[in-house]
Amino acid sequence: MDARLSLMLRERRSRPVPAEELGAALALAPQRLAREIDELSRRGFVIENNPVLGLRLMGVPASLIEEELAHGMAARRVGRRIRCVESAASTNDLAWEAAARGREESDGLAVLAEYQTGGRGRRGNRWLAPPHSSILLSVVVWLADAPGRAGVLTRASALAAARAIEGASAASTGIKWPNDLVIDDRKVGGILVEARPVAGDVGRVVIGIGINCSQGLEAFPEEIRLAVASLGMLGEQPDRTLLARSLLERLDEVLGRLADPDGAAAIARDAAARCRTLGRRITVQEGGAAYTGEVVDLDADYGLVLRLVEGGGLRTFPAMTTHVVG
Repeated sequence: MDARLSLMLRERRSRPVPAEELGAALALAPQRLAREIDELSRRGFVIENNPVLGLRLMGVPASLIEEELAHGMAARRVGRRIRCVESAASTNDLAWEAAARGREESDGLAVLAEYQTGGRGRRGNRWLAPPHSSILLSVVVWLADAPGRAGVLTRASALAAARAIEGASAASTGIKWPNDLVIDDRKVGGILVEARPVAGDVGRVVIGIGINCSQGLEAFPEEIRLAVASLGMLGEQPDRTLLARSLLERLDEVLGRLADPDGAAAIARDAAARCRTLGRRITVQEGGAAYTGEVVDLDADYGLVLRLVEGGGLRTFPAMTTHVVG
């Protein structure tokens, strides 16, 4: 399968492409192009061939394809290895299994699943999605002081995911602190960062990202339907393959920039500009106690800074131990 051809057809799905243009762009002779089109058809692509207008992609396979996700990836880290599975208890679990085999094999590994039987979110919540309806991604990275950087990684990953959604659709995407992706205040995705130390100062981190793509309202439990949505429900229907590629590229970019102080500061500013929690009055729970106040800032470690109603003082609440309750 020539992933160059399938990706070009995906990117130009809104209009037919003359066969001559495709062949010239990919340096494929007419007979070779015809064979590659036949191969795509065998793989589940539906391609309309109009002798006047050219080739048009009418349908794609239900599942993500590793060759398409990996093609042309100039990854510094994220996406150096890509694994796609149909079903898993959790992509984070598969990522942790790989991490247990060592840094050389797992650093930068991206695992994607079409369905999770036990997908998890923050604070033990379940992540539910019908098969082939979402991006369900987990990435392994090895970092110094891994547990201490979970908040910063959550911020960077949320920014990367928001940019990826906007790159594949027209949806303006915000971040609801600490780990939700929102469009019009409805959750369309989430981040789950899990960190485990190992011997020495380097630890393993698994970054889990879920994005709702094509679910209908009936896919969500009734009690949360007003608060969640898929991109399809909001009038967007991005190609999941192009969205997944964009997500890997942007996650690789932001993680690479975290090593530079100026880059890390820019990521913090860009994420704060998207934060829908800033300026709002909320109630949080931390250490068994509840606190109410106005969100006035995010600190360097992605902690929430509240001006408390009682006393009017400022207090910072760590991202990893704080829960928004109102």
